[in-house]
Amino acid sequence: MEEVQSIDGGNGREEIAHFMLSHEDALRRRIGAEVGRSPGVDADDVFSTTLRRVDYAAAHGSFQMRSVPEAWSFVARVVERAVQRHRRRAARFAAAVAHSAEGKEPWFEAVEPDHRAELVGIMNDVARTRPQDAELIQHRLRGRKWREIAGLMGVSEDALRQRWCALVARLRERQREREDHSRAV
Repeated sequence: MEEVQSIDGGNGREEIAHFMLSHEDALRRRIGAEVGRSPGVDADDVFSTTLRRVDYAAAHGSFQMRSVPEAWSFVARVVERAVQRHRRRAARFAAAVAHSAEGKEPWFEAVEPDHRAELVGIMNDVARTRPQDAELIQHRLRGRKWREIAGLMGVSEDALRQRWCALVARLRERQREREDHSRAV
């Protein structure tokens, strides 16, 4: 078993940081394989979450790097949990958008699997074509108030409300088109 010598003599953050950097490509491949089966989950977000969680564990003493196999085992568990968290977040986000498009309050229950991919696709389209709308949706889903969002985005509250109404109208229209298409088929 490959042992790891302490670099900083302290909590091992340096060793873990070195390990993560030297194995970044393998880690990204592993994350990509996990995320490839999850629509709406971004591999870079999972990678960033993994780095933060591993560093946090090292800083707070809940993980010390004694060997490379032990480090891989720990990092694999962190990746698995991060992917699960991002999957749940994507599902809640898709459910909230679906409810907003239907004129309901976002209750964050699970979405049926066949609709989930489509809703994530809609959100990806919104994020790609109208990044400000995607940012607005994210702020609203986090429960932020109009005044706070206006300050964060640098626009007036009235402009945000108008943008929100237009966005919801576009999403409702898209929902109607999907329902009409389903009836026609």
